[in-house]
Amino acid sequence: MFFTSQLIGEPIALLSCGIYAGSAKLKHVSRVLPPEECAEPDYMSDTERCKAGNKKCSSLLEQAESPALAVMECDICCTEPKFCRDCCCILCCKSVNSSCAGYDYIRCEALMHDGSICGHAAHIDCALRCYMAGTVGGSIGLDSEYYCRRCDEKTDLVSHFTRLLLACESLDSRDDVEKILNFGICILCGSQKTSAKDLLKRIEVAIEKLKCGTNLEDIWKEGDNFSTISIDVSHHGDTVMELTGFQEPLDVRGSQFYYRTEAQKLEEEIDQVLHALRRSQETEFKMAEECLNAQKNYLCNLYQQLEKEKSDLVQHASTDSDALLSTVMSRVKQIKSEVKKLKDMEEVANGFGKTSRAVLKEHFSLAIED
Repeated sequence: MFFTSQLIGEPIALLSCGIYAGSAKLKHVSRVLPPEECAEPDYMSDTERCKAGNKKCSSLLEQAESPALAVMECDICCTEPKFCRDCCCILCCKSVNSSCAGYDYIRCEALMHDGSICGHAAHIDCALRCYMAGTVGGSIGLDSEYYCRRCDEKTDLVSHFTRLLLACESLDSRDDVEKILNFGICILCGSQKTSAKDLLKRIEVAIEKLKCGTNLEDIWKEGDNFSTISIDVSHHGDTVMELTGFQEPLDVRGSQFYYRTEAQKLEEEIDQVLHALRRSQETEFKMAEECLNAQKNYLCNLYQQLEKEKSDLVQHASTDSDALLSTVMSRVKQIKSEVKKLKDMEEVANGFGKTSRAVLKEHFSLAIED
């Protein structure tokens, strides 16, 4: 797997049960970091709404705009002091950053049975390092998705990241754009979804342009514009995208080298080799099956002829016995020769590569070059 982020270096502080191992569902948050260990939000009076005392809490910013969507009742993490569902990461308890389109976190908006939403947030980097985001095998079964530790629901990250890229076009900071694209590499790498693979190629192109010093406005030019992406989120959360453009090769001599992308290319290359090997083995098997069955049928016919000729030898007069005996002896000799031939052909049981060239050439019509 290639999802250990290089973007944020601090360890995850709130994983008392360890990394998600596959079958266990981690729901209980055992402790919350004391204020001095958390990120440094601007603290406010206890009379304000945010439990974490964060002046930049999204709940405060949304008060003047519109009432928030109803969220599920939570008697686990949300009962902990200094933990705010609106602005704290459920995995590390540090504040999430709502600036730059909130690219560094994901909020679970899974619909509950009572019509409310989960509403818990997590840093994408934390989720990647806990194997709760990206593409993860095993029983959890993620494919460019996010798994919410609180409600056990999955969120499609292809459509989520596509929306981030659309917002990314309006940014004027190269660092912010690069961080968003780097997150895209971590999220989409290894996905089997066609939409994710196509989007990953587009991100690689954009990263190459940044490395070459291309102006930000030129990165999103017509023909390479993420605004032309057509989004259609299906019932399963997959995203269908129509992408046009090109894919430039990565420059390993450049200032940045994305090993996850190279690892994906190697994985695809090995898959192609194994697929070709399977096809060649199937071809060899089919050839061996046809030749061996043909030899078997030929031998069966010879045995039938021998049986008839022996019967004729017994029934005919003594004057014809010499000719019939000669025919029987000749048939027996022929059968012995064909049985030996079949035994030689059975060498292919060890594989064509371990079968002598003479046998392959004579009995399977395969000429092996030196």
